[in-house]
Amino acid sequence: MSNPGEFLQAGADGKLWLYCQECNEVKNFNAVEHVNCIANENYWGAEPWWHDTRVFNCKECGTEQKSKIEYAP
Repeated sequence: MSNPGEFLQAGADGKLWLYCQECNEVKNFNAVEHVNCIANENYWGAEPWWHDTRVFNCKECGTEQKSKIEYAP
């Protein structure tokens, strides 16, 4: 998925997930409050958005978490 539009569409379709360690479960990318995006400085390919770490607030447990993005078709 090297096209940024495909990444955005996957998010709109609810196919992107983040993992909350406190809840011990995955959270839909759109169902959390995004705080920051930490770029993976070691990745230089055409799909940098897949290799970033997202910092988010989980609405269920109220904690700030960090997670890589997972794609579930």
